[in-house]
Amino acid sequence: MTKLPRITLAFWIMKIAATTLGETGGDLLAAILAARYLTRVSVTLLFWTAFVLTRPLGATVGDFFSKPVAKGGLGYGTIGSSLVLAGVLAALIAYTMWQGQRTTTPLSDAG
Repeated sequence: MTKLPRITLAFWIMKIAATTLGETGGDLLAAILAARYLTRVSVTLLFWTAFVLTRPLGATVGDFFSKPVAKGGLGYGTIGSSLVLAGVLAALIAYTMWQGQRTTTPLSDAG
């Protein structure tokens, strides 16, 4: 088996797991976070586990923003909810970049 089919197979296994197992296992994220800092479990394994569990969370949040108020949502519609979620994503990326720049030690010009 060449590398590309193995990667494709791994992708589809994760995709199927994300859509089937993620619905029932979303409450385990705190356990994954604890495992990250308190155990020697593979970070890669923890990443994929969190990925599988958070897929339905994103869909639920998107539905909450787009559903009409009468049906328990915020009523932003598809475009409005996409803009809100894109704004949140952009803010998180900007914050992460700002944190990275703040903690990076600049090189000294002394020499």
